[in-house]
Amino acid sequence: RTPGMRAWARPCSPVRWVGGPPPRVRRAHALRGSRVSKSDAEDTLSALERLVGGVSSGEAAESAEEDAKQVAAETSTAIVREVLVELEPPDNIAAASFEVKSASTRVVQSVIAPPLGVVFEQNSCGEIVVAEIVPGSNAAVLGTVAIAAGDILRACSAMIPEMKYTTGGLMLGGNGRPGFRRVLFVTPTGDDLLLPQNAFVQTMSAITSNAKAGGFDVNVVVERREKT
Repeated sequence: RTPGMRAWARPCSPVRWVGGPPPRVRRAHALRGSRVSKSDAEDTLSALERLVGGVSSGEAAESAEEDAKQVAAETSTAIVREVLVELEPPDNIAAASFEVKSASTRVVQSVIAPPLGVVFEQNSCGEIVVAEIVPGSNAAVLGTVAIAAGDILRACSAMIPEMKYTTGGLMLGGNGRPGFRRVLFVTPTGDDLLLPQNAFVQTMSAITSNAKAGGFDVNVVVERREKT
């Protein structure tokens, strides 16, 4: 389990992406406009250990409660928010728990059609932040109740390739057909932020996988902190 958010003092160059085309990443050592190729994105996603598979609604509720207890036990002062993300209800619901900044912090879910129209940046702590909502975009139509500038991206839906088999075909040893499975990708936190560019690229690859698999809507989970 990845620990909750941990501040990282070393500054990093900002990276930005507007939902729609593949992400353009500006690396810390001046590689400008590097485009993540399709093969790179697929390799990145296939190697991820941050994917939460969906279960039925009852199992998801039980899993979220267990996760929250474990996170709280690891850090006795932790403030934990539980979420159930309906990837494909009622049989594909992902449960996740997030350690958040303070008791006033909210966790907000939304479902946005691609292209999102969201500008993401990575701040000096390595967190992936909503920097801007593009006027007139799919995200803008939902309003700031769903997603707003300053929100911290904590998770999103992702599509990973897998072979699909019918019940009869599997029993008879028949060939399957290629398809996709919808899962929840949890954005890197804690020690994973020591490699911020990898964290950003992985997360943007997870978001764009929804469109590449056939224009699927994107489940977005953000942390919304009280402005001081």
